[in-house]
Amino acid sequence: MFLLIVITTSCQFSEKLDDKDRTPPQSDGPQTEEHFMFIEHDNVPAAGSLYREDGSFIGSCVLVDPQRALTAGHCLEQGNAQYARFGSEYFLIDEQFLHKDYLFGDDLGLITFATKVSATPIPIVSIDGMPQMTPLNTIAHGNAEKKISLDDTFHFYGILRNKPNEIVFLPLKSHVWFGDSGGALGYIDVDSSFYLLGIITHFSVIDGQIYECVARRVDNVNIDGDIWLPWFPK
Repeated sequence: MFLLIVITTSCQFSEKLDDKDRTPPQSDGPQTEEHFMFIEHDNVPAAGSLYREDGSFIGSCVLVDPQRALTAGHCLEQGNAQYARFGSEYFLIDEQFLHKDYLFGDDLGLITFATKVSATPIPIVSIDGMPQMTPLNTIAHGNAEKKISLDDTFHFYGILRNKPNEIVFLPLKSHVWFGDSGGALGYIDVDSSFYLLGIITHFSVIDGQIYECVARRVDNVNIDGDIWLPWFPK
């Protein structure tokens, strides 16, 4: 399971986690029913998950049209993804791509499927004009368990000028965890519909404490117009 951690001490660096050596067992995860609702795969089926050929879990992904999904780029680079699950259905991945600026920190990946996924894609909405401290929700598979964060668990902080593609959201009650990478950040409207703002990528740590979570905004992603670099699983 993957999550990119940014650690800030006297210097700053990033580290991509290897699930064999660093992912804690599922029972030790920090995400509890106090701040998350654990759900079945058929609940919001477009919030999917990624797996290797042997069936081992990698991370999360989000269906954005019937044959394409977005995820964190490092899930593809390190995960050796072979198929995705949406609801009760599994789909073989046809092609994988990394954003053209992935090596410069734009942690976004794109996967395509040869057959259409029956789940309804999650609609993308703009984050422009969102007030600071607006409550946000995540739908992802931290510790390989699908869950929706409850209201007031996360709040929108902002988009930094030097990182215009990153949404910073505050972990006031809990935080994202291993396996949440590639998952959905958004909000639940009054009609109980979920709207997508970003793809979860990493959290940041200072003095051993997680102080912010980050997602790659998607309202400025042009799947057909942006440049995507083919990625071939090893």
